[in-house]
Amino acid sequence: MLDRFPHLPELGILFLAGFFLTGGLTYLFYRLARAYQLLPVIRPRDVHTTRKPRVGGLAMWLAVVMLFILAYLIGHDSLLNFGRPQLGGVDTALWAILAGMGIILIVGLIDDVKSLTWPYQLAGQLACAVALVAGGVTVPYLRVPFYHVISLDHAAIHLPAGGQVSLWGAVFTIIWTILMINVMNFFDGLDGLAGSVALTAAIVLFFVSMRIGFTAAVTLSVAVAGVAAGFLPWNWYPSKLFMGTVGSQLLGFLLAVIAIISGGKVATAVLVLGIPVFDAGIVIVRRLMAHQSPFKADQRHLHHRLLKIGIATPWVVVIINVVAVVFGVLAIGSEQTSQKGELTILLAGCMAVFIAITYWLEHRKSILNSQDKRG
Repeated sequence: MLDRFPHLPELGILFLAGFFLTGGLTYLFYRLARAYQLLPVIRPRDVHTTRKPRVGGLAMWLAVVMLFILAYLIGHDSLLNFGRPQLGGVDTALWAILAGMGIILIVGLIDDVKSLTWPYQLAGQLACAVALVAGGVTVPYLRVPFYHVISLDHAAIHLPAGGQVSLWGAVFTIIWTILMINVMNFFDGLDGLAGSVALTAAIVLFFVSMRIGFTAAVTLSVAVAGVAAGFLPWNWYPSKLFMGTVGSQLLGFLLAVIAIISGGKVATAVLVLGIPVFDAGIVIVRRLMAHQSPFKADQRHLHHRLLKIGIATPWVVVIINVVAVVFGVLAIGSEQTSQKGELTILLAGCMAVFIAITYWLEHRKSILNSQDKRG
C-alpha cells in the first residue's frame, strides 16, 4: 500500500516538520508564558496542583498553518487538493478549514484566559462547522452496520463559491464536527491524554486514507500526527504546560475533517476514538438527566474514574491508548472485511464492558473507603 503512494517523501518531510515546529514553538511560548507569568489559576475540575501555562494549543495551531504552507511549497496543490472549486488559487475546502481554525483560535484563546460560558463555546463550534459546509466539506453518505450505505445526497444547497452540498449531508457534518470538537475537549483532562489519543487516531486515519488514495486526507492525517507527536514530550506526565481549549478543539476539528473527506469514514473514527466518544455520551446524558449544562466541567470522566481507583496518571493514559490502538488496528482490518457490522457491534460491546468495569471498580472502592472511615 505504501509503495504505491507517490508522495511519501513529501509526507515524511511534513511529519518531521510538524514534530520539530510544534516542539520549537511550544518551547518558545512556554518560555514567554513563564517570563510574563501567564499562569492561569487552577480550576475545581483540574487534577494538577501547580499553575502551568495553557499555550500549547497556540503552538500547535501555528504549526498546522505552517505545515499547510509547506505542503504547497513542496507539493504545489497536489497534497491539499480536496477536489472543490478554487478561490484565489486555493481549494475552497482549505479556506473553510482555515476559517474554522481561525474561529477555534479566537474562541479558544478567550476561553483559556477568561473561561467562556458554554453557549459562547457552542456558538464558536457551530460557526466552525458551518464554515466547513460553506466550503463544500460535507459527509456524502454513512456506512451503517447491517444496513450498508445511507446516502445523504438529497436536497441540494448551492454554495456561494460554486458547487453544491446536500442538506442532510450538511446537517450531519455540523453535528459530527461539534461532537468531535467536544469529544477531544472533554478528554483533555490528564497529562498526555488528548495528544496521545489524537496521535493514535491520526495514524489510523492515515492508513485508511492511504488505502482509498485520497491525498488531502493523508496529508491532514500526517499533519495532525506530527503536531501531536511534537507536543507530547511537553505534555507527558509530569507536564510542563497544557494545550488548552485551542489545542484540544483544534485536534477534534481536524480529526472530524479527516473522517469526512476520507470518504465519510465516520465509523472508523468512532471506533478508534471509541472510549472518548462513549465517555462523552455518558457524561452528556448524565448531565442532562441532572438538569445541568452538557458542557459543565467536572471530574467524572472515565480517566478521572481510573485515577480514583488508584491507577497512576501515566498508566491511565497508556491503558486508554492501548485500547485505542487495538480498536484502531481492528478498524483498519474492518476496511477489508465484509463483516463490518458484526465487528462494530463486538467492539461497541467491548467498550461498554470496559467502561462498566471501571465504574464498578470505582463504586466498589468508594464503598470500601467509607467502611474504613466508619471502622
